[in-house]
Amino acid sequence: MLKQTLWAAGLGVACMAAVAQSSSVTIGGTMDVGVRHVKNGSLGSTTSEVSGSNATSKLIIRGSEDLGNGLSAGFYLDGTILGDTGQAGASTPAGQLWDRRSTVSLASKTLGELRLGRDWVPTHLSWTSFDPFSTLGIAGANSFRSFAASRALGQAFGTLPDAQQANPTLRVSNAVEYFLPGGLGGFYGQLVVTLDERGTTAAGSTKGRGFRLGWAGKGLDVSAAQFTTSNATGGQNFKDQVYGAGHDFGFARLSLAQRRWVFGPDRSVNTLVAALIPAGPGAVKLTYLRLDQKGATAAQSSNDAHLIGAGYVYNLSKRTALYAHASRISNDGAAAFAVAGGPAVSGVSTAANYFGGQRSTAYELGLRHDF
Repeated sequence: MLKQTLWAAGLGVACMAAVAQSSSVTIGGTMDVGVRHVKNGSLGSTTSEVSGSNATSKLIIRGSEDLGNGLSAGFYLDGTILGDTGQAGASTPAGQLWDRRSTVSLASKTLGELRLGRDWVPTHLSWTSFDPFSTLGIAGANSFRSFAASRALGQAFGTLPDAQQANPTLRVSNAVEYFLPGGLGGFYGQLVVTLDERGTTAAGSTKGRGFRLGWAGKGLDVSAAQFTTSNATGGQNFKDQVYGAGHDFGFARLSLAQRRWVFGPDRSVNTLVAALIPAGPGAVKLTYLRLDQKGATAAQSSNDAHLIGAGYVYNLSKRTALYAHASRISNDGAAAFAVAGGPAVSGVSTAANYFGGQRSTAYELGLRHDF
């Protein structure tokens, strides 16, 4: 109740600001709701309504002010909406209304942008740019981002919900960022430092540093990114690294990228091969994702997995679309990766719902509208 009250209060204040400064403040977002069916091997299947499979359901309030001489100031508030239930946030801590992004910035056309607040990590921005599913839904490139099944993520941040929320593979709070200006011959990039404020990652604070550097032009986009967390478990460094390239050939945009999670002797390496193919008023999406894991023992190193996914987005207009996705995850060894939304799985062989080494298959149909 408190969280909903805070959300309503924050929205009310923002709306009043929008009325007072309509020339510089805008409200927008997305509503995306679909029906998903997931079958997890011998555990059975589940059919459910889900939110954000093609684009995250969200509310965005943003504004800017022209300061003259090529300078501008601005703010950006972006919060998740669970379209299937009407709730705010996606398992976020109480009071965190703007879980996706909450920043204030000062930008110069010639010098670049300084940004403060909560924002996406550079590795996620790079990884998402190569994935035709934008890391969302049943075939997204974050399908192996599981803290229970991934060696590196689980060892670095634990498997409890609070640790998953605070992990720095999507977003970070207390960030100081610098973005390169445009007009650099196609080069783009950013630097970021986050302040842990004497906390731990499990408490929602990340002490880290990272970068992203890329070049885009003539249909080609190449980039590399890294984010290093200094206050993971035991004070050891956790490294999140992305390298990739994509090229638009006209008939299709093809991508090849790799994301590595490294923590001590543990490695979780995601390799993505994907295609986005224009087809009629929409596009066909195809993806293959392979996870190779390394641990301290041969048994830990055999828990690999791969995903095959396909989808079609049919654009009814510039703002409205229908979509259909299908995917299959195959596990090797005792790996227990599964599509979200299915029967609960466990990697413990003595558990009644043991799932390791089995397949998870899924399909989903949905409707998306941007406003």
